[in-house]
Amino acid sequence: MISDVRILKALADENRLRLLLLLQARELFVCQLMAVTGLSQSLVSRSMALLEREGLAASRRQGKHVFYRLSGALPPVGLAVMKALAASHPGGKPFASDRKNLELFCRRFQRGRACDMGMVRDFIAFRNQKNQQGA
Repeated sequence: MISDVRILKALADENRLRLLLLLQARELFVCQLMAVTGLSQSLVSRSMALLEREGLAASRRQGKHVFYRLSGALPPVGLAVMKALAASHPGGKPFASDRKNLELFCRRFQRGRACDMGMVRDFIAFRNQKNQQGA
């Protein structure tokens, strides 16, 4: 019961939930998560560490990069929350912009290159400019 409460607390934060939902599509590394969400490196890293500690995410290190993915064995309460969220938001509207930004970042900015902070800054500036033009 206590572990269920801890998992629910981990999922109660919008930023952690955004990160976890992005990992449904594929494995991502911190730089990609930062660019897509606009969150700082420290916030992404702390959030991912907590999600990993609660068994919701898993990581691997490759050189300087830490890659994250959904845990292969999501705790039952975590799986139930993810399924409920998907059912209550068909098409994932609240988080659709994150998925769209991920596709745009990978297609337009990354193109197979290693991600660095300059690329993250460029993408965030591009995304902000695009949002201002659309407003």
